[in-house]
Amino acid sequence: MSIQSSSVRIVEVGPRDGLQNIKETIKTKTKLELIHGLQKCGLQTIELTSFVSPRAVPQLADAQEVVNDSKIQDWLKDPNIRLPVLVPNEKGLDDALKNKVKEVAVFVSATEGFSKANIKCSVEEGLERARAVAKKATKAGVAVRGYVSCIFSDPYDGPTPQSFVHRCVKSLIEAGCYEVSLGDTLGVGTPWKVHGLIKYLKENGIALNFLAGHFHDTYGMAVANVWEAYRSGVRVFDSSVAGLGGCPFAPGAKGNVATEDLVYMFHSSGIKTGIDLQKLVATGDWISKELSRLNSSRAGTALMSKQKPRIQWTKVKEAPGLLTFRSGENLKFVLNRPTNGNALTSQMMLELTSAIRDARHDPKISRLIITGRGNLFCMGVSLHKWMDRSAREAQYRLLADLLRAIDEAPQLAVACLNGHVCAGGIGLAFACDIRVAPADIQVSLHHNKFGSCLATIGKYVIREWGLGFARMSMLSARPVAATKLGSYHIVSIVADTGANMPTAIDRVLDILDRPVPGPFRIKKKMVEQEYIQAGTEQQSTDINEFEVTTNVCTVASPVKSTCQPKDNVDECGGIPPLSQAKV
Repeated sequence: MSIQSSSVRIVEVGPRDGLQNIKETIKTKTKLELIHGLQKCGLQTIELTSFVSPRAVPQLADAQEVVNDSKIQDWLKDPNIRLPVLVPNEKGLDDALKNKVKEVAVFVSATEGFSKANIKCSVEEGLERARAVAKKATKAGVAVRGYVSCIFSDPYDGPTPQSFVHRCVKSLIEAGCYEVSLGDTLGVGTPWKVHGLIKYLKENGIALNFLAGHFHDTYGMAVANVWEAYRSGVRVFDSSVAGLGGCPFAPGAKGNVATEDLVYMFHSSGIKTGIDLQKLVATGDWISKELSRLNSSRAGTALMSKQKPRIQWTKVKEAPGLLTFRSGENLKFVLNRPTNGNALTSQMMLELTSAIRDARHDPKISRLIITGRGNLFCMGVSLHKWMDRSAREAQYRLLADLLRAIDEAPQLAVACLNGHVCAGGIGLAFACDIRVAPADIQVSLHHNKFGSCLATIGKYVIREWGLGFARMSMLSARPVAATKLGSYHIVSIVADTGANMPTAIDRVLDILDRPVPGPFRIKKKMVEQEYIQAGTEQQSTDINEFEVTTNVCTVASPVKSTCQPKDNVDECGGIPPLSQAKV
């Protein structure tokens, strides 16, 4: 990969080095969402994971599942994207090759103490392992990257002689590594030490284009060290989004230098990285919240503080399964049963219906927002095996009343689909006027029972989807992707992932027309009559009345919605997994 002399290449190591020492198990879905988000930021080199023994690194036990993600498998075919995985030995390499990996990384320690503690062998034995892996990988057409740890100090042996580092770097290059990353494992480096080591390596035959820098921020020197390495001629640097990671031999250390800090520094200095800093900052903020950890990126934290949403929500009521928030003319309802798929109980439906109808009498409320907590928007009405037919029908009457309240509300109703949706939840989404959703969810019209549920939600689906598309979707019972609904303007996709939905809600409210409820009421009535009375004389009469009442003839542009099937919740039993057929 050619790099202009004025630009740098950032190697993102967060998904592997940043996560591997976290004790709490991180879901594979979260790891994949992180990797997908990083790639969308413009990062072209992302270290995915490590094919290492699960006993040694339990956090990376899902390496095969990560690498076999469909998007990652597609990226592996792209020559412009590097996705290395760390392999400790030939067994790890064999596992990587089985999973079509195109690049691996090997690692050695420059010092004996750390080598024996970390990989249970001497430095020479570690180099022999690396050579064996590199030889086999090269023969298989797989690129090899190298790591040398403890370049400045060893927690057991003390300061590291420069000649020790040179020995390892030279051996890895001769073994076939196209690049060797110099790792300040303990984060004890300073710009003076960095300059001295790079000068020594260069004077002893190591070309700078073979080197990369991997600095830890234990003493707050990482960014300064990167800058000194850049001034010394190095153009490739490892970093971790939000500063994820840390060395177990340096308790309390911040770990890897934050990618946001490097990108901010380089961009502010007129040096290109090819990375979208704002997207990167948002990704770092998201993963920090997802892992319930403080964001260690100084630049990321500072930039996020400037992006505080204009809309500030205040909780006004909390009922079982339902939270209500207010921000000026906006009233937001949050379904709060995430562990039950946000399935609607009778109490939730009564509470929500009452709140929406009460809002009719508040002239200061012009928009209603309905969303949910967790990974699902709403998986339908809460039904139980002990319910007889009359009890089930009573639940659907409550749902019908709720949908009618939403449909008849004078305010603009916005469904913000934070996750997958099916069954009665579909009615909740499509009784609203417009929808916002992430691109990675689907709507499932797959039901074991089409009776009461379909009778309750059908009118809203057909009205919003159109008869032909709705008929095809209902009869095929295949999940419909958000992107498909978006292409028909049934849904406006404004968030890359469900994790970005809180920001997306604020964004869509900010760009929507902001009239008081009166004009909204007129506009909604106009749209309704256009649908019901199309082609009739009454339609012409209503149009004339509308033009007399207001000169505003535009309705807020449609927004997108999405949804997808999940495991059996309520009436949604038997929904196929996400990986199956999509429309």
